[in-house]
Amino acid sequence: MLASLLGAPGWKAWAEVPASGPAQLNAAFSAMDALTRQRRASGTLPRWSDPADAKVLAALWDAPIILGRPPYASNDIPLLLDILAKETQILKTYALFSADPARQPDTARNAMLFQDEITRSHVFLIKVIAAAMPAVADFITRLKPDEMNDARRQGLRMMRLGFLEIVNAATLALRSPGLTPENQRALANGLAENAAALAKGTTRGDRLALVATVQSALPALSPAVQAPLKDVVAALSVNSCEGLCGLE
Repeated sequence: MLASLLGAPGWKAWAEVPASGPAQLNAAFSAMDALTRQRRASGTLPRWSDPADAKVLAALWDAPIILGRPPYASNDIPLLLDILAKETQILKTYALFSADPARQPDTARNAMLFQDEITRSHVFLIKVIAAAMPAVADFITRLKPDEMNDARRQGLRMMRLGFLEIVNAATLALRSPGLTPENQRALANGLAENAAALAKGTTRGDRLALVATVQSALPALSPAVQAPLKDVVAALSVNSCEGLCGLE
């Protein structure tokens, strides 16, 4: 949907996203779907703590295989958006799980019960968004003034909002008192490693809100977790604003 709104018929299949990445993701996604059906039959979902399940889950979050490496450019956007959509679906599978289809999901319980899986989903999604930020910035710089029409601008705004919602969910998870130290560290490190890229695609106002969320979590966290989060605060506190950040 967003790719069509951006309207770039000249996009190639891939640039720095590896040629094998989409096939690897599709295979992992199919394996996860089959395993999820099996586990649902017994009232649960695939678990990171189960070695057999963990192999299937690890394939979904294998960044070098699926995402490749930077630099990412406008040619990568369609594949990055497809990766983002599939990985978001995995996160929602855990967040919205209900053993009884007739009952509403207990999202608070799911957040704690499936925190290993949800945390790893958050971290991978952050990596995908960090990869997409420079790709979208490259796309914007290649547009001629008359090519930034209303539909394209709206598509870019929707993309920016979608990115922000995912990053915000990850930062809010840091404030959960039931999150294990291991998962706290995973989230903190994932945010820190990608904070510079995230900052470039986030408006100044939204950066300030993210900084406030991170800072509100700091007092309850160990020094080992606080250290990378302070790097996140520094990265999000820059004043520069271009690319998606500067989109009106």
